[in-house]
Amino acid sequence: MQFLAGVRAIIFDLDGTLVDTAPDIAAAVDATLRELERPPVDDAQVRSWIGRGVDVLLHRVLTRERDGRSDASEHARARERFLEHYAAHNGRSAKLYPGVREGIDHAKRLGIPMCCVTNKLQSFSEALLALTGLDRDLTFVQGGDALPKTKPDPLPLLHAAARLGFAPDECVMVGDSSNDARAARAAGMPIVLVGYGYTEDLPVDQIDCDAIVRSVADLVAAIAAGQFRQLDTGFRHA
Repeated sequence: MQFLAGVRAIIFDLDGTLVDTAPDIAAAVDATLRELERPPVDDAQVRSWIGRGVDVLLHRVLTRERDGRSDASEHARARERFLEHYAAHNGRSAKLYPGVREGIDHAKRLGIPMCCVTNKLQSFSEALLALTGLDRDLTFVQGGDALPKTKPDPLPLLHAAARLGFAPDECVMVGDSSNDARAARAAGMPIVLVGYGYTEDLPVDQIDCDAIVRSVADLVAAIAAGQFRQLDTGFRHA
């Protein structure tokens, strides 16, 4: 309850938080592996590898290991092919999660500034938000290639807070994974996780955060009320 009292702005993650992009990413991975004459990867496995940007995703895809490092030349070739395929698939099957549209509309009525900070490349992020219509509601989107470091480093969140004109502790980071939580903690920013999305196979209730919510709509309602409500509204204090 207390940590919401000073919230003046919302910083959203993108993949797994606002938009379910896994089908498009998996399709691009599948097309890339076919070109490289490599065995396919199950879509559920690809989903568990999403969250740390395209380069880490492709290392995981090529090695089949979460912390794997593929050969540099093979990775470069895969990256080139993946970017082309993902450009064709980006937004094709992606869908807003339930409660996102309602929550963002509510936040707009309240006058709460919002932005998106993602590890997805800037061009893909801008295109996806335009396709979903969220680009009209967010002050800006900051992609994974906009700065020298990406989440879980705090730099992207600190930079975004400064762009919004607020101190880090006046912004709440809304994400779906330990990647978002670690970045927020390092930035001194409150962190709320949604109970869905891409957690890299780490159960969301095992991630260090201030609270877990069922939806963006529920979070904004809590901000409007100035407090978290009881468990029957879907909130869990971490």
